[in-house]
Amino acid sequence: MHINDFIQGFVIGGTLIIALGPQNLFVIQQGLKKTYVFTVTLFCSLSDSLLIIIGIYLSSYIVGINPAIIDIIKVIGGIWLIFYGLNKVRKLNQIKDINKELNIINEHGKVLISLFLITYANPHVYLDTIILLGSLSTNFNDQISFGIGAISASFLFFFSLGYMSMFLSKYIYSNKTWFWIDLAIGLLMISYGIYFIFL
Repeated sequence: MHINDFIQGFVIGGTLIIALGPQNLFVIQQGLKKTYVFTVTLFCSLSDSLLIIIGIYLSSYIVGINPAIIDIIKVIGGIWLIFYGLNKVRKLNQIKDINKELNIINEHGKVLISLFLITYANPHVYLDTIILLGSLSTNFNDQISFGIGAISASFLFFFSLGYMSMFLSKYIYSNKTWFWIDLAIGLLMISYGIYFIFL
C-alpha cells in the first residue's frame, strides 16, 4: 500500500463527505433518538464504499465522460438541495413537540427503506463518489490505496457522526436549539445547491 496515496484519499474523501446533506442529517437524527445507530452508520459507510469502488473501477471511463453530462448532474443535485433547504426553512415554525419531531421512524425496516431512498435518490452522492473521486483516483499511482483511504474516511465520519449525536442528544432536546440547527442546515443546503449549479 502507498501510504501517501492512502492519506490523500482519506483527506479528499473526508473533505467531500463532511458537507451536511440529507444522509448526514438522517444519521444525526437517528443518533439523537438513539435508535438503530449502528445499522444506520454501517449502511451509510458501506454505501459510500460501494460507490467509491465503482468510481475507481470505472475511472478510465469517467474521465472521458462528456462535461455536459456532469454539468447536468450538478444542476440536478443543486436544485434538489435548494428545494430540500427551502423545505427545511419553511417548516421551522411547525415544530411544536420536539419529541414527536425526532420520533421520525421507529421500525427497523422503515429506517432502512428511508435511508436507502435518502442515500441513492440524491444525485449529489453519485457526483462526489463515483464521478469526482473516481476521476481523481486516476491522478494517483495506487488507486486502490487512494480508494481505501477515502473509504476509511467514510467509516470514521459516519460512525463518529452517529455516536457523537447520541452523546450530544441530552444537550439539544429543546425547540429553541432545534430551530437554529434547522435554520443553519436549511440555509447551508440552499447555499450549497446554488454553488453546485453555478460551479
